[in-house]
Amino acid sequence: MPKILKIGIVALASALLVVFGVVFGGAWYISDILETDALVIDRSEDALDLRVVGVSDGRVTLAATSETDLDGNWVRDGIWGLAWESGYAQVGEVISATTEEVVREFIPSDDIPESGTLAKIEGFGYPSNPLTAHGMAFEEIQYTSPIGELDAWLVDGTRSTWAIFVHGKSSNRREALRMLPAVAAEGLPLLLITYRNDEGVPSSEDGYYNYGTSEWEDLEGATEYALSHGAEDLVLVGYSMGGAIVISFLYESSIADRVSGVILDAPMIDFGETVALGASEKGITGSLVGLAKWLGGIRFGMDWDAMNYQTRIDELDAPILLFHGDADRKVPVSSSDALAEARSDIVTYVRVADSEHVRAWNSDPEAYEGAVRGFLVGLDGG
Repeated sequence: MPKILKIGIVALASALLVVFGVVFGGAWYISDILETDALVIDRSEDALDLRVVGVSDGRVTLAATSETDLDGNWVRDGIWGLAWESGYAQVGEVISATTEEVVREFIPSDDIPESGTLAKIEGFGYPSNPLTAHGMAFEEIQYTSPIGELDAWLVDGTRSTWAIFVHGKSSNRREALRMLPAVAAEGLPLLLITYRNDEGVPSSEDGYYNYGTSEWEDLEGATEYALSHGAEDLVLVGYSMGGAIVISFLYESSIADRVSGVILDAPMIDFGETVALGASEKGITGSLVGLAKWLGGIRFGMDWDAMNYQTRIDELDAPILLFHGDADRKVPVSSSDALAEARSDIVTYVRVADSEHVRAWNSDPEAYEGAVRGFLVGLDGG
């Protein structure tokens, strides 16, 4: 072989190795981000990223800080919680807004923040627990799952149909407070549960969120508690990853036939598509995402097929009320579109314009609660 050809081959091979090294190294780095952002348990609170300028005449003026997402919920219409270190209120209609300040309707509770107070807009809408939020007496109970003893809030009702609420990733039971009045109005007892890796309850051995593939067993423990305490059938409510837990339960549990209805809010139906959306939000697309997912499967024991619940939707049979905002930047609305289209026989779909992740209630509480109550009445044949 001519010497110059050998040199060329060696140079090409070296260049390919460099390219492979760069691509592989990039994918390895992205898989690190995947572990940190999606798998590792995160209970951190959002920062107090706004400053209260003043409150008067039923209005609050909020100013942006260096940590404010200028396109965030602080300038979106709807009903939102306003939280600060020592208090909580609600804000409503946007009256005026600039890139630096917003004036909104102020809906006080017991406290009014002083000028200069650092605060944040948050989606839960209500503070603390059912009693503080809505005057609903509740009991703190425990139920058993394979991971151990888990906590739940129980609000009594008059019906033998119980509603069980499953919150999303890095969230907590407060996430369900927005829906409680609509469900309670129909007489259902309410069970707001925790699951593995929540604060104050047992953690999983791997220390990772499993997006329903293991957490469904905790939901099964909650359903067994309800059924042993007077429930004859169940309505399951899942938010985001909680939606994945609910769907996984419906596929895997031997008592899934006791479910008479399902309410899903921005459910994570396909974790792979959710990861791809998160990567695109960071400007990462194409084959690099696929390689990073493959590495994530090897490094962290992720079963991508098991976390794609879209492939088994023909197995679903309970009626579903499905909410999803078309501005969701965390879980792709296209996954809910596909579920609604493929299972139009059982899915009632509420696709909410300009609404972000699990913020359909905040965008229009009256419409949201009306849809919930109508769905529940429909389950009774009313």
